[in-house]
Amino acid sequence: MEEASITALVKAHKEKREVRKQQNDKRLKEVLGVVPHVSQTLVENVNKDVLEVFANQHVLESEGRELQTQADRFLKQSQNWLTLFDNFNSSLKELGDMANWATVIEADARDTVRALDEMTRAQKSIRGFEGT
Repeated sequence: MEEASITALVKAHKEKREVRKQQNDKRLKEVLGVVPHVSQTLVENVNKDVLEVFANQHVLESEGRELQTQADRFLKQSQNWLTLFDNFNSSLKELGDMANWATVIEADARDTVRALDEMTRAQKSIRGFEGT
């Protein structure tokens, strides 16, 4: 009886093992059937992210070029303003020089008039002494 019992246990074990093997094979086939779909989904998601990064990079490069163009334009405009300011400043200096020159000429003219007045008075006084 023990031998029959061991044989029955071995047989039951083999049957269970076979059932488990069939279940495992079935599960393996199910998994292998799903793997390509999962792989494809993962690849699509990664590709979608890569495409999004690429699009963002393209936008950033485009905006960078536009910013560089605007910066160049601003630099040229600033240089033009600086040139205009320098010209204006030079003109103001020239006006200041002209005003200073006019002041000097006016002072020289006054000195000349004084000198002429003194000479005229001196000549008159010399004539006055000669007449006496």
